[in-house]
Amino acid sequence: MMPFRPVVMTSPDTDYWEYRPHPALASFIVCYWQSVPMKGKGARLSSVIVPDGCTDIIYDRDALTGRYEWSYCGMFDDYFHAVSPGGDGSVTWGIRFHPGAYHRIIREQASTLAGTSVLLDDLSPVLVKELTELAETDLSVESLDAFFLKRSGDHTQSSRSIQAEAAVRLILEGRGILSVKEVAGEQFLSTRTLSRLFSDYVGLTPKKFSAVIRFQSLVSDYVRSGGRNVGEASASFYDQSHLYHDILKKTGKTPSQLKLSDFYNHS
Repeated sequence: MMPFRPVVMTSPDTDYWEYRPHPALASFIVCYWQSVPMKGKGARLSSVIVPDGCTDIIYDRDALTGRYEWSYCGMFDDYFHAVSPGGDGSVTWGIRFHPGAYHRIIREQASTLAGTSVLLDDLSPVLVKELTELAETDLSVESLDAFFLKRSGDHTQSSRSIQAEAAVRLILEGRGILSVKEVAGEQFLSTRTLSRLFSDYVGLTPKKFSAVIRFQSLVSDYVRSGGRNVGEASASFYDQSHLYHDILKKTGKTPSQLKLSDFYNHS
């Protein structure tokens, strides 16, 4: 999988960091991330999550109640609000997977998990048990690396999952601009076969996934440029008549309302 670091919106109520995984996991895991509530922001915090083309395993630990929860967040194509615990000592960790790569550890049809967040225990009780043991001893970048390095050696990819990842790679390299017909043709597949692969391994249709990657390419250029006019940054990706609607659909804000400080900058 080609290097891919989607841009996320950050919450004014939390501190947020991203960490690169071990190089041997780079084709599987985009990053680990951590979110910690700022002082005095309340017991429950809400954040805007923009579509990023990825899926996540998330660990929430609420210091006020002592409770914790593991969940799996499927792929979205619109923004949504996520709730996390507040209070001193609370923390959220996430493992962000490359598009389609989650299938190496969770054997569930991707389309059934798209647009939703579910308890990880409903998908893989064994995985939850192992991750919980890790969290109770030492949840860190190093321990997560060791955990997933061990698991990655147990997985053999099927020919269909390899085809799906090749199609995803093509869409990423084309920054979401290629048509579904062009992507299918490059992979010597029919559009129907491509759609079935995306239903099984990605979650969104090829068209919707491409739209997410096109949006991410725009936001990435906007952040890297230091916050230049969104309309200028969008010239390569959008017909201007569609820009307003799509930005609002994917961020909850109009193009003129977006600020550089809304986003996490990797650089």
